[in-house]
Amino acid sequence: MDQQRHAQKKLDNDNKHTSPQISTHLAIEVHEVHLYSYKVFEEFKEEVKYSIDTCKSRGFSEGDSLEVTTIRDANRDRNYQVTYCPVTFKETCSSRMLERKGIICRHVIWIYSSNDLKAVPDECVVSRWCKDAVRSKMFDCNFEAAENVDIIDGKQIAMSVMWSEVHQIVMMLMGKYKADVDNFSSLIREFKEILSPLGSPFNKQQ
Repeated sequence: MDQQRHAQKKLDNDNKHTSPQISTHLAIEVHEVHLYSYKVFEEFKEEVKYSIDTCKSRGFSEGDSLEVTTIRDANRDRNYQVTYCPVTFKETCSSRMLERKGIICRHVIWIYSSNDLKAVPDECVVSRWCKDAVRSKMFDCNFEAAENVDIIDGKQIAMSVMWSEVHQIVMMLMGKYKADVDNFSSLIREFKEILSPLGSPFNKQQ
């Protein structure tokens, strides 16, 4: 635990007082170096470099206010399709990297650069990857911060992790559309119905 705390403090210090070296002239990289945490930016920087070195357009079509571009990725020897809306700046890529890892891929960066975007749109920025992200607290089943209680068995640990995961999801939803929040709320209500046979929630004393 001491080693983890030391590593976390070092990362916090690096994020606050230092910035990684940028590797290209692209404005989108210059902007994001001040946004992303040190470690995440290093991964984002790699995608920026590959977008310049290995990505080229191999086809383009328009329809219904959307642009669909086929990007040839020489590094992976594959073609990827990027759908882009020049009005809302929303995009989807067949690589699905944003959905999997929380940062945009080299193919989307190529599209943004071609359209002279200077920064990653807010909708594509995952708040937990940013320098100013607040570390999530661990909670026990009484909604007390875990550092203020003694976790003594596996069940309490599992409960603490569960509360923390829910808390992280709620924090993630802060930057999302209302539809995303409504969908999550609906899912929570469904879980409550499923769990209702287990009994009523704790009262204040419990």
